[in-house]
Amino acid sequence: MAESKGGSRKLLWVLIILVVLSIIAAGISVYLTWQSEDDSPAEKNVVTDRSAPIFVKIEPFTINIKSSRGVSHLLYVGMSFKVSTEETRDIFEDHMPQVRSRLLMQLSSEQVDELTSIEGKTQLANRLITSLQDPPLAELQPELAIEEVLFTEFIVQ
Repeated sequence: MAESKGGSRKLLWVLIILVVLSIIAAGISVYLTWQSEDDSPAEKNVVTDRSAPIFVKIEPFTINIKSSRGVSHLLYVGMSFKVSTEETRDIFEDHMPQVRSRLLMQLSSEQVDELTSIEGKTQLANRLITSLQDPPLAELQPELAIEEVLFTEFIVQ
């Protein structure tokens, strides 16, 4: 019997130590969770401070273009420009007839064979940006902050 009393006392001490360790671990867990909640509002402000993109929509064009074989085709294209600044958007809107004219002139000079590939469309987008920036649309105009040309409609027939 004496042996069983000693064994149960050891078991009792082991259980007490396990309970104390569990309470300490739970306390640390609660403390770390509480600390991380204090840091999260600052992180949330960083995420919500981003600005919305600025797009300038151009109404679709229907244009006659020629292939390398001299055959006439129709190009129907709609696009939007992603711009970096409100000032660029305002310049686009104030000078829309000039913008449309330059785009029409550039698009009508294109070859059908080049426009059917993705690489050709990418090169076309770069040429469209260049045609709008040089020469400037207005006197003393700052450089247009055009980020991207987005084709919303593109049909070659």
